Amino acid sequence: MLNRFFKKRYSSIPADLILLFNKELSLNPKDESLYIAAFTHKSINKKGINNERLEFLGDAVLSSIVGEYLFNKYPDKKEGFLSQMRAKIVSRENLNYYGECLNLEPHINYKRGNVVYKSLLGNVVEALFGAIYLDLGYNKTKAIFINELLLKKSDLVSLEKENADYKSRLIIHCQKAKISLAFKVVEEKIEKGKKSFTIGAYIDGELKNTATGSSKKDAERMVSKKIILEL
Repeated sequence: MLNRFFKKRYSSIPADLILLFNKELSLNPKDESLYIAAFTHKSINKKGINNERLEFLGDAVLSSIVGEYLFNKYPDKKEGFLSQMRAKIVSRENLNYYGECLNLEPHINYKRGNVVYKSLLGNVVEALFGAIYLDLGYNKTKAIFINELLLKKSDLVSLEKENADYKSRLIIHCQKAKISLAFKVVEEKIEKGKKSFTIGAYIDGELKNTATGSSKKDAERMVSKKIILEL
């Protein structure tokens, strides 16, 4: 009976995914196409609709939501502390953790095989919140993320005590020193079907160091570590 209800109301989104949305996020989707796209990886649909654009949007939306939340929660804390806390909450590791908590992997439409997508879950979390934002607006998106994920799945006291990741530390260092920081792709390779990215970190326009990783974000973290250790 329940499955019949979902099939009638939702023609595209699988019933088990709708149940997950209802149970874990108190979410009732309206525009089905957004959520189908959010759970479609580019390995399945490189040229057509996939979740990359929604991931881009979700990244910006979550950064804004978390920034606003921290600004109000810690009225006496300085910009450096707030930046570090935001970086920890929206980090790929933490978003991957949220994806694990929600058990998103079985619902993702991607090419399963020998290739390991390290940021698969975190990217889908970003894409999902990009979809929620377009579907239901900023306030609803904020309420879902804060109430259903941040406050239920994270321990903010423990996060406060953790050291910021190297990329965050480098960003904060450059902000305090009033110098510019930019990460740029120096080289992109495909060997035996596996992609790798060499990223250069430029401070005030000068190339300081490079690092190579299986994703741009991994390479950015590694080159940031090199520079922080040099500092």
